[in-house]
Amino acid sequence: MARRIGISDITAVGFRKSWRRIAIDFGAPIRVLNSSAVRIPTFISLPIPLNIGDASRGLQLMDGKITLGSQTLDIGAHGDPWLVPAPSQIYANRLHSFDWLDDLTALGLSRKHVRKNPGLKTRTGERAQYLIDRWIAVYGKWNPFAWREDILTNRVYAWLTNWQALLSLKNDNEAAEKRRINLARQLKRLRKTYHHTPHGICRLKAAACFVIAGACLDGKQESLLDKGLDLLDDELDKQILADGGHISRSPEQALSALEILIQTEEALDARGIAGSKEIRRAIDRLAPLVRFFSTSDGRQFSFHGGGSGKQRATKTLLARAKIKTKFFGFAQHTKFHKLERSGNVVMIDCGDAAPRPFDLDTHLAPLSIEISTPSGPLIVNCGWNAEQPVHWRQPMRATAAHTTLVLDNQDTGELLETGLVSNLLGAAITKDASGVSCMRNEQETGTWLEANHNGYLKTYGLCHRRRLYMDMTGTDIRGEDQLYVPLKSDPLRRDQIPFAIRFHLHPSVKVTLAQDQHSALLIQPGGIGWRFRADGGPLQLEKSVYLGEGSRPKRSEQLVINGQAYGDSDGQTKSNRVRWTIKRMGNVETDNGVKMNA
Repeated sequence: MARRIGISDITAVGFRKSWRRIAIDFGAPIRVLNSSAVRIPTFISLPIPLNIGDASRGLQLMDGKITLGSQTLDIGAHGDPWLVPAPSQIYANRLHSFDWLDDLTALGLSRKHVRKNPGLKTRTGERAQYLIDRWIAVYGKWNPFAWREDILTNRVYAWLTNWQALLSLKNDNEAAEKRRINLARQLKRLRKTYHHTPHGICRLKAAACFVIAGACLDGKQESLLDKGLDLLDDELDKQILADGGHISRSPEQALSALEILIQTEEALDARGIAGSKEIRRAIDRLAPLVRFFSTSDGRQFSFHGGGSGKQRATKTLLARAKIKTKFFGFAQHTKFHKLERSGNVVMIDCGDAAPRPFDLDTHLAPLSIEISTPSGPLIVNCGWNAEQPVHWRQPMRATAAHTTLVLDNQDTGELLETGLVSNLLGAAITKDASGVSCMRNEQETGTWLEANHNGYLKTYGLCHRRRLYMDMTGTDIRGEDQLYVPLKSDPLRRDQIPFAIRFHLHPSVKVTLAQDQHSALLIQPGGIGWRFRADGGPLQLEKSVYLGEGSRPKRSEQLVINGQAYGDSDGQTKSNRVRWTIKRMGNVETDNGVKMNA
């Protein structure tokens, strides 16, 4: 369905992205004179940190190396990052957001590192205090970039949730008072500009900040707590679907929502305040969905702007959710299906694009799949995570960056073109595949799945049907891709149209293509082998790239089945139908001649 963008979309953003939010100098602080006095708040209770940061990055921070994504700023052990230019605007976003405080907390709470260095916990706190105090000195009054709503939200949340681990280690003094005063000033600003905060997880986090602050700060914050609970309930109603998925249909966004809500609920518990029932209900829905999107080792599947995630963080959050989760194979509202046996998993996207304004990370790849085994990821999408260079973001949303069928090298939808409207709305979707449907059939011999989408119907007159099967052991996975003219529809063309079915491989997978170009051997770490076969072709091996983990794209490979489909076929002809299988092998001989058990 085409999504037309008009003046209402622009005014919905409110033209409130004034000059200070479009033209930004993120290197120069701007001070506001005669600012109103802010009362010194005190903490009555402190939220227990979730401890989901990376201790190894915390060590780098202690040495003065601030690595955010693919870029590093080396300021030395006693340097000041606020007096030197940031490598990029994206880097500055993250630097001023203070998300990296989680890594210092993880280091200070790491038994392994503290055992070797008993004074480490105190020093991590001192390091955090120094960096925050210097930020307050330079940017603490106001700055058009550093106080932008999304950055402001992330910073307030990071300060609040890491306060116990990093900022409450010393006795009350003038510096500690300044931190609390500045936190209060930022909360005041956030409350004033709340409705300018970007939609989605950022606004959910902003509402949570009010709740956490209202619960933890002194008794004059009841109005902030009440307002925060009302706003948070409203956002939960908008953003968390009935099956626990996030409205963006992103596994990563669901995990972020779970983190925010667990932290919020625990802050309320620490103060002895009964939280909103909506918070607990949302957690009870989110946790099973997060587990649904996770493999046995805690990785996540890479769909709609998310990568493989942080395994330790996923396991920690699921444990802190305090609920028992049961296996289910279909997320009814988030529109994903999962075939799973013996730790072997096939995940398929069977939904339409997320509604605006939650579609800024949505992929143009209906019916794309990922396959994971106990040995790790096997078949993947090219993926994406926020650590990667930003110029890769939009290409990774294309249909060809996913494990699915691509007709005539065209996407199944369209993104908003670069210009004034996209500057205001972001990279929204103007046209999606629409009409994505799926049927599932559980049998004694295994599970069958049949899904369809209409992404190529208006332009080529053809629909894409994908059928999947997994046997009861999980070691026999079969697929069939068809291009067909729907019943009661007239063909738009009768000539042949080129197509490609792409199977992107995880970088850890080694592949050997057979001479007949109809099969390939896939070897996972540990010598676990899988045989890929296809009746179409020829089967080709091409270069690919993987961005689902790490801070730089990783080289990988992809298997590609090329063909020529007729525009007037019912999908049953050999030209318009390709069958493929992936089967576990008995054992595989590695390069050094050693046979590994399968």
